[in-house]
Amino acid sequence: MRTITGMKKAQRGMGMLGILFTVGLLAFFMTVLLKLGPLYADFWMLRSIMIEVSQQSAIEGGARGISDTLGKRMDVNNIRSVTIHNFEIEKQDEGQFKVTLNYEQQAHLFFNVDAIVKFEYQVDVKTQ
Repeated sequence: MRTITGMKKAQRGMGMLGILFTVGLLAFFMTVLLKLGPLYADFWMLRSIMIEVSQQSAIEGGARGISDTLGKRMDVNNIRSVTIHNFEIEKQDEGQFKVTLNYEQQAHLFFNVDAIVKFEYQVDVKTQ
């Protein structure tokens, strides 16, 4: 059996440069997650509110009733970044409305880097 001279028998781990690169990469992705996570959490909550409102048997008051119902549920769920003015309520047929949520939010990440996130969702709502 032939051995190569000068080779170390033990394996070596990651060097200092590799560790710094890994920590930097992890810090970058954690920063993005912590800054953008709440924006997506609010959108998912708004989406579930819209789905619940669309599944209600019937809402009284037409567009005004839909707007009031959405506003009350947003207050209960403590959503402050989006207002009822971000919703567009269009009448389709008699007793049928199309509710569209369309907005964008900006989040500062670091230094002079910002992220702009656009959200859009639509449901059909029946009224009495």
